Amino acid sequence: MDKMSYSQVEGILYNYKLIKASIENNKLRLENLELEDLEDGVSAITYGEPSSKTNKFNSVVENATIKNIEAKERIKKGLKKTIARETNKLKMIDNALSVLADTEREIITLFYIEDMTWVQVSMKTNYSTSWCQELRCKAMDKILFTINGATETGEKVGER
Repeated sequence: MDKMSYSQVEGILYNYKLIKASIENNKLRLENLELEDLEDGVSAITYGEPSSKTNKFNSVVENATIKNIEAKERIKKGLKKTIARETNKLKMIDNALSVLADTEREIITLFYIEDMTWVQVSMKTNYSTSWCQELRCKAMDKILFTINGATETGEKVGER
């Protein structure tokens, strides 16, 4: 994954709960597809006759079944990839949140994830709205640094 921008991190934080629910729903869809595979087992009938010299056999039903299986496998592969990508995004955010001071983490969580207004955040944390906004900026710098590593400009975390 390339470096995340400020707005990308904000987008993930604003949609944190939706991404988490989406991951769980995709896991359930994947589980349902795998259950269908168990229920839709294809079996063959043997007659004890030798097959043709080329061993080639084409059947409309067989071809349709193969296409169906291949389509399900593509869907499952796509779901697994999506689940892994979205899970990794949340893990990166969780890792970044874990290095923040308690107050910074609380402000980020309340504002972005819990979708509170600045007035609500300030009331909940007992800090002024301007101080909460300033802490948010510092916390976002730390989050970006944790996710992306050192900046090319060499500026310290928290400098703007």
